[in-house]
Amino acid sequence: MSGSKRKSSLTWQYIVVIIAMLLFLFPILWMFLTSLKNQTDAFTTIPKWTFPATLDNYKAVLVERDFLQYLWNSLIVAGISTVFAVIFGSGIAYPFARYKLKGAKDVLTWILTLRIIPPIVTILPIYLLFSKIGLLDSYTGLILMYTFMNIPLTTWLLYGFFKDVPGEIEESALVDGCNRFTAFFRVIFPIIGPGLISAGLLSFIFAWNEFLFANILSGPSVRTAPVGLNEYATPVSVLWGQIAAAGTLIIVPIAIITLILQRKMVSGLTMGAVKG
Repeated sequence: MSGSKRKSSLTWQYIVVIIAMLLFLFPILWMFLTSLKNQTDAFTTIPKWTFPATLDNYKAVLVERDFLQYLWNSLIVAGISTVFAVIFGSGIAYPFARYKLKGAKDVLTWILTLRIIPPIVTILPIYLLFSKIGLLDSYTGLILMYTFMNIPLTTWLLYGFFKDVPGEIEESALVDGCNRFTAFFRVIFPIIGPGLISAGLLSFIFAWNEFLFANILSGPSVRTAPVGLNEYATPVSVLWGQIAAAGTLIIVPIAIITLILQRKMVSGLTMGAVKG
């Protein structure tokens, strides 16, 4: 009976997982199918599952509307801000995890609250500040914005990994002739590699998909891909086929990166539990 109950429980778990996967993947599948339809088929009241596929939407998005430049802008902003967020997050998390600093938990809690604040609350003062110092419609402005947005995330994720590294490993490196700097980069960094990948990938995804700050702080020069989707909704009509094609192009880079790094990311998320 025990084996039968275990098998039945496992079967129900698989059913729940399959249903959840279908619920999550169906919108993506529907968007991809819509990107292959012409404007008439995309606007039909009754959805069409069989239709003549066309790549005209992708041609219009990439060639006529230069959406590739928006993807490039997103890649630059998200990539550079992710590197900075991981570097600064490591620099903040390491001393708090390794040394018993006074008020460490209070400071870490304050850092976390920076992530809790709704972005809409801060957009007006940030816009006024950036307009004064000339950072509107620039890579520098968006990179700074996304870096400071993701520092709380990287700090808390990496704090758990640094806590998991035994202090004896670093002490052994110091005995072998390393100083604090070389021990940090040659010994500690390789050990927390999965954590760096997890923190970096999550930061990249948040920066890649962010819309509010990109919409307010960017302009024609550095418009990112999520903001570029606005061009397909006009007062006359909504170009659903081109929106779906552009949305598919936005998802593809994230999907490829996630598939490549999924093993290290999963191990990073499961091993980096924050200790008290």
